[in-house]
Amino acid sequence: MISLRDDRGFTLVELLVTMTISIVILGAILMVLEVFQSNARDAQLRNENQDAARTTLDGVSRQLRNVVARTTNEGTVPGALEQAEEYAITFETVDASRSSSGENTLNAMRVRYCLDDSNPEDEVLWEETKRWETKEAPEVPSSTACPDRTKEGTSEADWEKLTRVVQNITNRMNGEKHALFTYSAKETPEILSVAVDMFLDVDPKQARPGSTELTSGVSLRNANRRPIAEFSATLENANNTNERYVRLNASASYDPDGLSLTYKWWLNGAELLTTSQQYVTKEAFATGTTQKFKLEVTNPGGLSGSIEKSVEIK
Repeated sequence: MISLRDDRGFTLVELLVTMTISIVILGAILMVLEVFQSNARDAQLRNENQDAARTTLDGVSRQLRNVVARTTNEGTVPGALEQAEEYAITFETVDASRSSSGENTLNAMRVRYCLDDSNPEDEVLWEETKRWETKEAPEVPSSTACPDRTKEGTSEADWEKLTRVVQNITNRMNGEKHALFTYSAKETPEILSVAVDMFLDVDPKQARPGSTELTSGVSLRNANRRPIAEFSATLENANNTNERYVRLNASASYDPDGLSLTYKWWLNGAELLTTSQQYVTKEAFATGTTQKFKLEVTNPGGLSGSIEKSVEIK
């Protein structure tokens, strides 16, 4: 019997075409796989970067909630924050890592967060810390450098520890300026809350997916606001019908945080020997004259407010 099966194989041309098609398909698959792996790697980097940023924002919020409000001791600045700038913030907070700090009975430490924009496409948020065991805190560093390496490595260094906490920040990229920190007031003693607005992008050269914005806000529970001074002045008759005493009443003065106040009075630039909320002048004034009174009120945190009034004697 004669077999009808054709024993011939692929021709060389057919084999080359088949191999070419296989290589093209394999190349396409490898390219898709590479893109997939690259996207997965970028997504992982973005997630890790965002997790680090969220952890840092949570830490900043905890520290601000435990802020140590300043007093008016020599060399210090009153208020809950020592420095409040768009890209830097400095404050004292309770050091939870220590049980005691010598004469530093509040167990306070100084913390500064600042944004280094030496590379606008990869700004770095630094955390700078300073601890002490003396009764009074060291003076607030005057350097605005970020990071501040003044006398680094010595006992007189502005900051004993510098830590890079978040990278790939783009708040000031391409000429844009997004403040990292915003505040509820312009003056440090009046600030009651802080908001943080952070833009992140691990690969700013790529149009997509673009920057990720993370925000956070915290109210300052230990803020020490300036008291408001106010008083009234009423005339009282003296023995001489052409003279009047002046009754001063500072009961309208108040502290926004409900703290107690102490009082000081001045008459025509001379301090009166009284610290009372209400006071009647020892001297009677002739009618037709004008007397200038000044009141200064101070809260336990050392912040003061004052007001002056001219009183016409009738």
